[in-house]
Amino acid sequence: MLGGIGAGAGLTLSGFAKARLFSPRPGSEEDVLALEALADQMDDLDIVKRMRSYATSYGTQSGWIELDLQDSIANVTTSGEERRVRPLTEQAMAGIQGLGVQRAFWNSETRELVAVVWIGPRLTGWPGIAHGGAIATIFEETMARMIAGPNASIDTIPTPTSISVTYARPTQSFNIYVLRASFSTPDIPQEQPPTEPAPGKAWLPYWKDLTKKWTTTRPGPAVEISGTLESLDGEVKVRAKGVWPADAIKGA
Repeated sequence: MLGGIGAGAGLTLSGFAKARLFSPRPGSEEDVLALEALADQMDDLDIVKRMRSYATSYGTQSGWIELDLQDSIANVTTSGEERRVRPLTEQAMAGIQGLGVQRAFWNSETRELVAVVWIGPRLTGWPGIAHGGAIATIFEETMARMIAGPNASIDTIPTPTSISVTYARPTQSFNIYVLRASFSTPDIPQEQPPTEPAPGKAWLPYWKDLTKKWTTTRPGPAVEISGTLESLDGEVKVRAKGVWPADAIKGA
């Protein structure tokens, strides 16, 4: 991955190795070059080409559209106007060292979302392993985007009633992943429901709880969204579920 991006940007491998250590400032010339190269590489992925074919070749028949992202799922453009939200995400997780570049596709009929996301080296816990909090933030903002729909600001969406994140396998930083999410309650027809990870060897001690949860108390009907974070070859790394009040859905 490192060599591919470096080659695409006309930068040397050693230059990117240095970038990983010294963290180019978001918006700097080095950061901009790296993001441009990452965008080119992401646009050349089979998953991005396939989702774009659904959004363009079939048009309204498929229900898929590509979201016009400014930098992440949290920030979209509507009628030429930027809608920028979540300044903490934008500042602390920006640039090639953070969330980098994302591509996202939304199905207006089934209300499911497929995103291609980058996790940069700044978003680590253990060296080379993506931080669980960063992954949880990506899931929460993706699910909030699904609640809000393609145009509304996610800052108009209340916080989730509960979030559950299960880290099934190590998620390496400085890598591209596919995030799939869909409504599991109510029962809306879905083309690509999240898949369950196949059993594998434990990568952490058996006594460590791999599921992180947080909840708030809020009465009334609720909707649940399930999602997975997968490698490009389809291996599930993380599973998540989020619950929101049913009346939070825009247009519901």
